[in-house]
Amino acid sequence: MSIQFKNYKYLRSIFFGLLIMVSAAGMFLTSCQRPAPLSGEQAVARVNNAFLYKSDLKHLLPVNTSPADSALIVQRYVENWVRQQVFLNEALRNLSSENMNFERQIEEYRNSLIIFSYENHLVEQQLDTLVTEKQLAEYYEKNKADFRLRNNIVKVNYVKLPLDAPDLAQFRRLFRSADPEETGLLEDYCMQNAATYFIDSDTWLIFGELLRELPLQVSSAENYLRSNRFVELSDNHFRYFINFIDYQLVGSVSPLAFERDNIKSIILNRRKHELINQKRNQFYQEALSGNQVEIFSN
Repeated sequence: MSIQFKNYKYLRSIFFGLLIMVSAAGMFLTSCQRPAPLSGEQAVARVNNAFLYKSDLKHLLPVNTSPADSALIVQRYVENWVRQQVFLNEALRNLSSENMNFERQIEEYRNSLIIFSYENHLVEQQLDTLVTEKQLAEYYEKNKADFRLRNNIVKVNYVKLPLDAPDLAQFRRLFRSADPEETGLLEDYCMQNAATYFIDSDTWLIFGELLRELPLQVSSAENYLRSNRFVELSDNHFRYFINFIDYQLVGSVSPLAFERDNIKSIILNRRKHELINQKRNQFYQEALSGNQVEIFSN
């Protein structure tokens, strides 16, 4: 399940790695193989017969870079260029022509970039990106054992109030109320008085992330969650109110609501692989039937 999702990320990383290599190679060759100063060009560095020109530095500086930062960026680039040229000269002197033949690798890189770019084009143009709730639920039920929580998660209502917030007795009553009709009154109060708040009984949160918002140290999340429902805390500036509606502990089956985005990504990733494989097979069969392919026996 998760392997396919990781493979797509891996392919994407290969693509960008290849792109960087080819781009870097292009810049490198452009800036290092000019044999002599060009007419009208201002050289900023030379290593033997290779020159670096002022025009080669234009791409380095983002808009609104300060003069001091610009000078530092240029200085570092020029020094790195010089070091690279020196090392390149050593390599050219010591490597055989056989060891410097990279045409095949460059062609393979180029082909990989073209293929990957076209695969992305096919995905953008033809991939069905609609994933229904039924499809999410079906996938979850079939693969429920694969969804195990790595973090404790909670459903909570959480409110952070200034110490001078008004009508605390009324707020406490609303905060503890199980009447859905009073939820609107609670939200109205929070909108007017709370520093921050989260009123949503359907959304799962990672317990550790919630703790970062609270002046609270918990040694055992399991014991704390089992023992607490309504919690009120305070520090020098705020009061914190938490209503623990539900919780799930590390190692238990992760709820569908918590895994929805992950499952959607997995389903879409499968569709991407299926679409690409289908297109590869389709083009292959069309090429065979159109006599575009010949395989010669040795």
